[in-house]
Amino acid sequence: MSPEPHIVELDPDTKTTLKMYLYKNVQNVEAIRNNIIKGVWSCAVIKPSLILDPFQVAVAANRAVVAEKLNTMVTRTVFAEILYNLSLTKNITQSLSKFGIEKDENLLVCFLVTAERDLSSEILPLIEGEPCPITELNNFTSIKDVKSAYKLNSFKSDDGLLDVVVSRMVTKNFVSY
Repeated sequence: MSPEPHIVELDPDTKTTLKMYLYKNVQNVEAIRNNIIKGVWSCAVIKPSLILDPFQVAVAANRAVVAEKLNTMVTRTVFAEILYNLSLTKNITQSLSKFGIEKDENLLVCFLVTAERDLSSEILPLIEGEPCPITELNNFTSIKDVKSAYKLNSFKSDDGLLDVVVSRMVTKNFVSY
């Protein structure tokens, strides 16, 4: 049984769609991490504890595919670019380690799909975990970790937090926090 993806259409010029899948209690995290690092798997795997809403990932993915189309990527792959775009830092290694998977048993798996290419059906069966609906994402989110990652510890309210986080993501090239 394949889980239902959360699908977001990205910039029309890129002809790319983002498909997101949420997993919990994943048993083969180390194998997944190795496959991504070695470039065997073409997807991004994100720590769901740092994601408030799928929109946050969609913004990062959209920036990544546009950068790929314009040949302005900062990282080597469009999937690493998604992680880089989620982060406040301009340090690629820090971005990948903060938002990418390490030993977490919960994963948010993201695929970039075009008319010619959709690898999700090949990769998803290899994930040894329980698929969850994306509507359960907030059960995995750690507001404390999100505020720390985006330097918002003095932000008292959680209202409007997604807007602030996305604003910080997209302005990191112009502002230093």
